[in-house]
Amino acid sequence: MAMIGPVVHLELERIEALELMGMILAHLNNAEAAGDLSPRIPMLMSIRDKLADGLREQP
Repeated sequence: MAMIGPVVHLELERIEALELMGMILAHLNNAEAAGDLSPRIPMLMSIRDKLADGLREQP
């Protein structure tokens, strides 16, 4: 199996995950408004998706 880039595993409290999600969404909204296509955008989208999945799994 091949891995691209570093892999990080974090355990966050729900409030921390929600705060991080809010910051990521704000950055993505700003990037969309500015037409920013920098390499950080796919990474932020990936983090957003993983946070959303993790928050859905929590009771």
